[in-house]
Amino acid sequence: MRTAHTLHLHQTVMAVPRKFCRLSALLAVIAAATVDLHARQGAVNAVTVAPSPVQAGVTVRATATGTGELCGALNIDWGDGTAITYATSTLPITQTHIYKAAGTFAVRAQGMGNCSGTAATRVVVVEPPPPPAPPPAPAPSPAPSAPRLNAINLAMPFVEPRTAASITLEGSGTCRLTVDFGDGNSQEMNQPLPATLRHTYAVPGRYSIVATPAAPCTERRATTLDVGVRPANRIARVDVETPRGGPTTVRAITVQGAGRCPYVIDFGDGNTETREAALPDVIRHNYPAEGRYTVVANAAPPCSGIERTVFVVGTGGGGRDSGSPQAGVISGLEVRPQDARAGDQVTVLVNGSGTCTFVVDFDDGQSRRLTERLPYRFGYRYAAAGTYNVVVWTDAPCTGEGDTSIRVRRR
Repeated sequence: MRTAHTLHLHQTVMAVPRKFCRLSALLAVIAAATVDLHARQGAVNAVTVAPSPVQAGVTVRATATGTGELCGALNIDWGDGTAITYATSTLPITQTHIYKAAGTFAVRAQGMGNCSGTAATRVVVVEPPPPPAPPPAPAPSPAPSAPRLNAINLAMPFVEPRTAASITLEGSGTCRLTVDFGDGNSQEMNQPLPATLRHTYAVPGRYSIVATPAAPCTERRATTLDVGVRPANRIARVDVETPRGGPTTVRAITVQGAGRCPYVIDFGDGNTETREAALPDVIRHNYPAEGRYTVVANAAPPCSGIERTVFVVGTGGGGRDSGSPQAGVISGLEVRPQDARAGDQVTVLVNGSGTCTFVVDFDDGQSRRLTERLPYRFGYRYAAAGTYNVVVWTDAPCTGEGDTSIRVRRR
């Protein structure tokens, strides 16, 4: 029969194996966890830097890779005096950096804490391209040209007595000048050109209008105005040009003047022709042989005037020729037709010889500056109705000028 003491001892002996089993199981769990932890511990074995090459001042990325997973810290020495330990958690790890100067730098990545291993690479840093060159300094403004009087332009070459005549002084700059109206009256002025004056003549007659500038303004100019007396029919000049697109031996001969005139034209090659036509009159003539020719237009009554011009075929083109080399010359200006409608194209013909830089002022606020071989023809359109005085003048070394008028009607 068991006593109480014997029973207690038996129970104690039976409990020892159970506690031992629990401890063994715990130790087994800890061992398994330790093995798993070692298996997941990171080890750095490579580092790459991109981009490379890279410009100084541009961000690069360094990426550390390796085995395992856990990596609590990574130290990167960027090779330019900068070394930083970055708090991390797992591999791979990427960090950024900016190099301020060019060169080749050794980059080293080292795992720390629960992370082991070291890896290294190189990065090439180049200088950034030079900044674009600054734009060139603006060219200095050209010195203003000396003021110049280019022409005296009349709105109409004929006016009735006691009717104001419109006189335009064409030019550039501010001029101090005296205008003599030819009837005993004059006017002094100092103002920018072009400028328009109005003057009334009381007595019929032909008046010479003369504008005399004072220095630094240059070029004395003159023209004539008929008051109460219609200008006589007369031949004023002869112009010769080579028609554009035509044979090189053909010349267009323009007999300039006013009214309807009978006249005889001598072509200078042994041929003549008797004509009667409203001036200006244009004739085409063929010169098959090279040489120098003189064309003469001789008016018959009731017209007056005899005019001539000299030109060369084959060696000098269709312009005037004095027999020796000379600067270009503007001999006149034409607008055809002289009665047009707004919006229609008219033809502007600058007559002369040689190559010149010249300005054509259309009297509508527009002008053109051209450098062309004379004679030169181009088109123009007037937008509004009115009577316009068209003027041409040239720059040195060329000489000469011209003017004409055109009437533009409403459409």
